[in-house]
Order: sequence, then structure tokens, then C-alpha cells
Amino acid sequence: MNEWDRNNLHFILDSDEETLEDFYSWATEDDLAYALSLVREAKTELLIQEADILDELLTTATADDVSEASTMLKRFQL
Repeated sequence: MNEWDRNNLHFILDSDEETLEDFYSWATEDDLAYALSLVREAKTELLIQEADILDELLTTATADDVSEASTMLKRFQL
């Protein structure tokens, strides 16, 4: 998302109800479709970030869990 789009997204997300009502009163169908596309794109970006974070956590947790499990198993091996 470029800076222009990001600024427009922040307008949509940060505006109070009165400002949005004013926007809706003069916005064309194309304006509203554009606004919705910005929200959808931001949602997609957040979902990708969430997946990356979860992937990193699972990768780290898996490596730690295996190491800890190996240590525990060694206690029971002869």
C-alpha cells in the first residue's frame, strides 16, 4: 500500500462519526469501493503479519520443546 492509500486508510479508521457521515454524504460509489478496498488490503496485511508471527512462535516453540523433551528423556535412559 502506498503512502497516499495509507493516509486515506487512516482517514477512514481514525475519523469520528460526524466526519464519516459527511464523507458518506458526498462519496460516490467508486469512492466507497476504494475505501472498502483499502480496508480489505489492510486486513490482508494484518493477517499476513499474524501468520508470520505465529509461524515464528511455533518454530521457536518447537525447537525449544524438542530440546527440553530430549533433556527429560535422558533422565530415564540407562
